Amino acid sequence: MLQRLERYRPDIVTIEAVSGGECWLLRQYPSEYPGVAKDYCFDAREYQVESGLTDSDAVAEIRHILSQWPAKPAASQRRHLAAAFVAAGDPYSALVQWFQLAEAEKRAADGLGERSATFLNELSERPNESAQIEARLAAKLRHVRVYAIDNHSSDAIFANFDEGFWDRMQEIWRSEPVPDQSEMRSVEEDIRSEGGVLRAFRFYNSAKAQSFAMDYDFRKAMNDALPEGYGRKYVAWFQARNLRMVASIVEAAATKPGGKVLSIVGASHKPYFEAYLDQMHDFKIVNIDAFLE
Repeated sequence: MLQRLERYRPDIVTIEAVSGGECWLLRQYPSEYPGVAKDYCFDAREYQVESGLTDSDAVAEIRHILSQWPAKPAASQRRHLAAAFVAAGDPYSALVQWFQLAEAEKRAADGLGERSATFLNELSERPNESAQIEARLAAKLRHVRVYAIDNHSSDAIFANFDEGFWDRMQEIWRSEPVPDQSEMRSVEEDIRSEGGVLRAFRFYNSAKAQSFAMDYDFRKAMNDALPEGYGRKYVAWFQARNLRMVASIVEAAATKPGGKVLSIVGASHKPYFEAYLDQMHDFKIVNIDAFLE
């Protein structure tokens, strides 16, 4: 999988994670985002104690470090930058630096504390795509970071909903027969087998899988005829979320004008990403199928 994506040679890699700055916002307004930060955000506070950096301090430190980043950084510089990324709530960018260190250099030093070093070692083994695909790919391509582009600010739409909302969504999803999903189940069951990840990427990028998500989730929700409009509110939430995620991709792409971007997200986002990005100036959608052959 990594070899195929490496052939594309992206200049920017984005991940489906919420940025430290976005998480700060979610924590400031618990009435609008009840439980959202807990569900989706990395908590950097214990690591900030080690580094002595607050959220804003860490962001400023990252900008300062990267303004002077050498072509061949020393291990001490990588550890220093990793510490700042962890404190800023950007652990996968820290992991990009960690993966580029020799094993003997993966240790606490240069502002990176013992807890932070232990955490990065643990994160490097977690079986998720942000760690095992995107961060590893970015490190292999000698990038300094990945870009967290997930966004949950539109979750405020749900703040005042009661259990009736999810009850209604279940009714909508069950409102008509769902076609055979045996292929999807087979893909998910085989994900840990040899070639399983590549097979999953091929399946979820297929027109068949994309049509399923649109037809049996969002189309049905959009046609919700009850006066409460729960289904239509659900679709509005997802559209707003995708618009903000795409805006973050455009912002990340501005760091490398004319460069190539690789964005890996949940399959249901793909139709929206392609539709929205296709409206942007200076963007061209590249079909991933050729790289998954």
